[in-house]
Amino acid sequence: MAELAVKATYDSPGVPSIRTLLKGTFPIWGLVFPLVTIIGLILIVGTYIYYPSSRDHADLFKCFFVIMSCCATALIGLTATRVFSKNQLIVDKSGLRMPIMLDQPFASMQYFNWKNIRRFDVSNADKSMERRELCIFTDRFPQPIKLFVDKLDPSETEQILLAVELWSNGCEVGENITSLRSDIKQLASGSNELSYTDMWEDELRRRYCPTNFLPLEPGRTLKNGTVKVIRHLALGGLAAIYLCDRGDGKDLVVIKEAVIPEDAQESVKQKAKEMFEREAQLLMKLDHPGIVKVFDYFVEGGRTYLMLEYLNGQDIRQYVRQNGQQPEYVAIDWGIKIASILKYLHEQEPPIIHRDLTPDNLVVTEDGSIVVIDFGAANEFIGQATGTLVGKQAYISPEQFRGKAMIESDVYAFGCTLYFLLTGKEPEALSTSNPKELRPDLSPEVCELVECCTQMEPEDRYRSAQQLIPVLRRISAAQAGV
Repeated sequence: MAELAVKATYDSPGVPSIRTLLKGTFPIWGLVFPLVTIIGLILIVGTYIYYPSSRDHADLFKCFFVIMSCCATALIGLTATRVFSKNQLIVDKSGLRMPIMLDQPFASMQYFNWKNIRRFDVSNADKSMERRELCIFTDRFPQPIKLFVDKLDPSETEQILLAVELWSNGCEVGENITSLRSDIKQLASGSNELSYTDMWEDELRRRYCPTNFLPLEPGRTLKNGTVKVIRHLALGGLAAIYLCDRGDGKDLVVIKEAVIPEDAQESVKQKAKEMFEREAQLLMKLDHPGIVKVFDYFVEGGRTYLMLEYLNGQDIRQYVRQNGQQPEYVAIDWGIKIASILKYLHEQEPPIIHRDLTPDNLVVTEDGSIVVIDFGAANEFIGQATGTLVGKQAYISPEQFRGKAMIESDVYAFGCTLYFLLTGKEPEALSTSNPKELRPDLSPEVCELVECCTQMEPEDRYRSAQQLIPVLRRISAAQAGV
C-alpha cells in the first residue's frame, strides 16, 4: 500500500480552458504533426541517398525546418498535456504539494514541508462558499497561497482540513477553518450524506471506546512535563484518547486515559487498577509488528494512562464502510495476518486471550499491514463491574458472554471479523455465521472456514490460530492458481 495521503482535485482559473484547447487540438499536434514528421524524415533521407544531386538544394532544408517544427510542436503539446494534468492538491504526513496554478505561478507544483508552513486560514469567511479562499501562509513567499474553496469537492475539502489538523504539528490553524468545516458538514447533512468529518470522528469514537468526564485540555503536560497533550482524538464517559508529543513535535504518541467511576466500590477501583497495570506490563513485553507498541503505563491524578504507538491508518470497520465488502483474496490475505497475530498471542506463557478482536480494533496501516490496537482484559472487567458491556456483542462468543473467555473465543471473533470483511455486514450475535447467504459467489472453502470458526460450542471450532493459518494459506494458494 502506498504512503497514506489525501488528494483533492483543484483546477485553478485558466487551467480547464487550456486543457480543453489541448484536447481539442490533439488530432493536429498529437496525430498529424508526428505523422508528418515521420513521413518527412523518410522522404528527406530517401532523397538524400537516392538523389545525390539534390543534396545542396535549398528546398530540402526548408522541408527539414518544417518537419522539425512539427516535431517540436508535438513535443510541446505532449509536455503541456502532462503539466496541465497535474491538478491534484496532495497532503501527506511530510507536507503539501500544490497543483498547477496559472494564477499563482510562484507556488505552482511546489512541495512544502510542514516546517515551512506557518498558518492555514480562510478568507471571506462570512461570504458565500463561492467567495471563500483557503489561505496557506509559508516561509517561502511573502504572500499567502490562495485556493478557491468552490473549486474543491466538499468531501475532499474536509479530508484536506482534517489531514492538516492531524499532520501539521504546530502549524497555526485559524478559527475560520472550523467554520468552514461546519458549513461543509451542514451541506452534507442537507443532502442526506454522511460527511467525511462525521465518518472520521465516528471512527475515533468507535476505535477507542470513549465514555463522559472532564478531559485534559490541549497544552496540558503529563509525566513531569515530558508528555504534552496536542489534541483530543476521542472523548466521552470515563475515558479519553489524546494525541500527544513526547519530544520536539515529531515524536507523536497516543495516550489512552481511563477513570473508574467515583461511586464505584473501593474494591472495584483497586481491582480495575490492578487489571490495567497487569495488562499494561504484559503488553509492554510483546514484540510483534502486528501489535501496537505500548511504551509506558502510569497513574496520575487518580487516572490511569497507557502510552501507545501512534499509527496512521484506518480501522477495518471504517475501511469496509468506505470501500464496501472486500474481494475474497483480500479477506483471506488479511485473515492470514490477523491469525498470525493471534498465534503469537496464544503461544505466550501464559497464553494471552485478546477478548476484543473486532474490526474496530484492527487497523490497516499505510504500508498495508494489519495491527491490533486495543486489548479487552481490563475493558471487560470494567464492563462487568459497571454493568456496561464493552465491545461489539456480535463478535463475542457464547462462552465469553458467560464470562469464560478462552483461546477458542478469539477464533470465534476471528470468524465474525472475516464474515464482516466478506459481506460488509455485522454477523448475528451469538450464532453461527455463513457469508454464502449474502455472497453466493464465494468459494465453499472460505464459507466453511467462517462457519467452522463461529460454531456455538468451542470444541466444534478450530481450536487455535495455529490450525487456522494452514487452512487460510491453502485457500489463498487455490485462489492464486485459478
